[in-house]
Amino acid sequence: MEAAESSARKRFGAELKAHRTRKGWTQVELGSKLGYSGSFISDVERGDRGANDAMAKRCDEPDVFDTPGTFQRLYEDLQEEAFPTWYAPIAGVERESSKITGYEPSFITGLLQTPEYARTLVRARRPQDDEETVESTVQARIDRQGILVRPKPPLCWWVLAETVIRQAVGGPEIMGPQLDKLIKAAEAPGTVIQVFPFSAPDYAGTDGLLHLYERPGVPTVAYTECVGGGRLIQDQQEVSDLATVIGALKASALSPRDSVQLMRTIRRDFG
Repeated sequence: MEAAESSARKRFGAELKAHRTRKGWTQVELGSKLGYSGSFISDVERGDRGANDAMAKRCDEPDVFDTPGTFQRLYEDLQEEAFPTWYAPIAGVERESSKITGYEPSFITGLLQTPEYARTLVRARRPQDDEETVESTVQARIDRQGILVRPKPPLCWWVLAETVIRQAVGGPEIMGPQLDKLIKAAEAPGTVIQVFPFSAPDYAGTDGLLHLYERPGVPTVAYTECVGGGRLIQDQQEVSDLATVIGALKASALSPRDSVQLMRTIRRDFG
């Protein structure tokens, strides 16, 4: 993953330098237009530092390089390569989806994570990674949430195992704001959250994480995950079977209203 990410960074940096040079701007001048220091621009051009979504969008604007979509596509390559190779294809499917349905047995979905919660998970799971690698992974995960604020965001329906909202990831100072974010999302249009309670007698989620992605004009696909790997499922019979599992989980979960109430109760417990 490190080599791939370096390659994506270098492609972005080379394109940035080529357009800057064509404009006759110094790194400091470009930095002032983008809101960054000249040293930051220098690091990005060398591929020593990754760009971010806001920077890519700004580069494409008419008063900078006037390259509609060019730097945004380069950034998407960088973003995908910041993920493990087995997850990268899912990032593209996720961006194209009009509806996302998922069951999360272990942690809050990346689309609803706070940066602090995401950072805590990454550091705990990969203690050998240096700070820059951790921050790159966290930024890529948080940037995925951009699909939720686009003009036509996908409908998202999540079933979260009760352990997900009770597990004190990072302690109360991390989980408190994370639950606030969940509650806010659950009460806003476009997102439905159900909690699958400990007390539910019928548990169809024993096989772990499961997502369904619906995209306009193409068949629905599914995604499952285990430690160190994931699987994109396109066989329609298997997708249909997994959709039945999701349906069973929804049926046994708390209603959206009761789920919010439980999240509020647990939020108070975190202080």
